[in-house]
Amino acid sequence: MKKLKRIISDREWAHKSEPLKVFEGRLNHMALLIGASAQSNLPPLAKIEARKQYLIMLVACYETYLREMFKIIIEKELVPLNKVLKLKKLKKVEFTFQELEYIKKMNISLSELIAEYLNFQNFEEIMNIFSVVNFKLEMKKRLESKDDIVPSPEDLSKIKKIDNQNFITEFFKHFSLHKKATNEEFIYHKIKLLLKLRHKIIHKNIDIGLGQDDILDMTLVVYEFIMTLEKIVENLQKKI
Repeated sequence: MKKLKRIISDREWAHKSEPLKVFEGRLNHMALLIGASAQSNLPPLAKIEARKQYLIMLVACYETYLREMFKIIIEKELVPLNKVLKLKKLKKVEFTFQELEYIKKMNISLSELIAEYLNFQNFEEIMNIFSVVNFKLEMKKRLESKDDIVPSPEDLSKIKKIDNQNFITEFFKHFSLHKKATNEEFIYHKIKLLLKLRHKIIHKNIDIGLGQDDILDMTLVVYEFIMTLEKIVENLQKKI
């Protein structure tokens, strides 16, 4: 019953916009904050602390995006339900009659139920969840299709003129579309590290030095992951 009640309480805080818009909106604000910190006269340790907080928020936004996108996949029936229900975490899910009554009374949807019983904080489980849309294969295809051209200063200048407020996310979007800056191994390694560091910072209060390059790398691989999933969902919707 605890998980079911959490679904209801979480509705109060649910975002109304599309998952990508929510992610990009928060990323812009986070990047502006860490940029201001880097250019300030704050002590070096305070700047490192700012980067740690950025990392924590990056994971929070990533996790929220993944959960909401998976709900969309279920709600729009983009993959057969029986394929989703074969996920290891869901095989042992059972409900009492009291819980079933609560589900009906509170009008809890199937997508809410399934997402609540899955773990979007563990990399191996994330990959298992999105295996239902052949994520790994699609990521490989996406990386192989890139032209390996670094965005030119002129291109980035045009982006900034178009939308100065959202320059950060526009930069990552432009960069991820063209530059083969990463490979699968690098992406998956960095995301695993990101999730591990976030867990250790929050639950073990570890003190770790993070540089600007670390932040850039981790943001880029998360963005690559998200853009791949966006393309997968877009292609699945075209088939409906």
